[in-house]
Amino acid sequence: MQTQGVVFDFNGTLFWDTELQNRSWDEFMENYGLKLCSEEKDTWIHGINAKDTFEYLFKRPCNEDEVHRLTEEKEVIYRRMCLEQGLEWAPGALDLIYFLTENKVPIAIATASAKNNVDFFIQHMGLLEHFRRDHIIFNDGTSRGKPHPDLFSKAILALGLSPENVTIFEDSMAGVEAARNAGAGNIMVVNGTPQRFGKYNYPIITHFEQVDRSAFLN
Repeated sequence: MQTQGVVFDFNGTLFWDTELQNRSWDEFMENYGLKLCSEEKDTWIHGINAKDTFEYLFKRPCNEDEVHRLTEEKEVIYRRMCLEQGLEWAPGALDLIYFLTENKVPIAIATASAKNNVDFFIQHMGLLEHFRRDHIIFNDGTSRGKPHPDLFSKAILALGLSPENVTIFEDSMAGVEAARNAGAGNIMVVNGTPQRFGKYNYPIITHFEQVDRSAFLN
């Protein structure tokens, strides 16, 4: 089936920041005497809405104000680390984005990040040079987090397409489940491993030049 549109996750997909995310969460959790193993991070951090993460960490409900405060506390650490390391697009990502744009394939981002982080990436990575603002879907507090399909469904709706005609690029387990739940016609796993994602039988890429571009041509 030909792909008519593309939705990208952002963190860990277009911007390979998994190590930074883990380090920033570790520093945040250390301030509260908390710690998660790698399996818990896969389940409760990567691709997950902040409210779900904090309620798992603190083992209690968190109200909207508390989630906002804790989120910004953690993201200040994360953004500092990003600036210290430098922000670069994933290998081959910009070339693929240029190709899709030149061939009039509509593209969107669907990220579990909150607005402050999205604004940060707009400033430091020039997202609006490549994506329409209304095609950047983020966690605004009105959507359930991945693995629920809400963020991807909103992005697909923004593109004006049917899910079965959309390719989604994802890097997290929760994100792949969300893409499946959104009914995406094609799902590609970015920078994953067969050991982690083999059960899905989706293509796994470690560079965006590995994407078969013929699927996007009329």
